[in-house]
Amino acid sequence: MEIDQEARFVTVNELPKFEPAFTLGGLRHILFHRGEYLEKTGVVCRFGRKILIDLPKFREWVSEGGARIIAGRK
Repeated sequence: MEIDQEARFVTVNELPKFEPAFTLGGLRHILFHRGEYLEKTGVVCRFGRKILIDLPKFREWVSEGGARIIAGRK
C-alpha cells in the first residue's frame, strides 16, 4: 500500500506511518486523555465509529506544544 504524503485525514492506525515518532499506544493514550479537546479543536473528527486525524492540524498542535502535558496535572 502506497502512503500518500499529502493525505489530510488518516486513521489512528495509519498515523505512525506518516509520523514514525508516534507509536500507536502513545496515540491511543493521547486520544483517551485529550480526545474531547482534540475533537472540539478539529484535530480529530469522527466518521461513524472511525476516528480520523487531520494530519496538518495534528502536526501543528504537537509543534505548538499541545502534547506537552497529556495526562496528570495541568
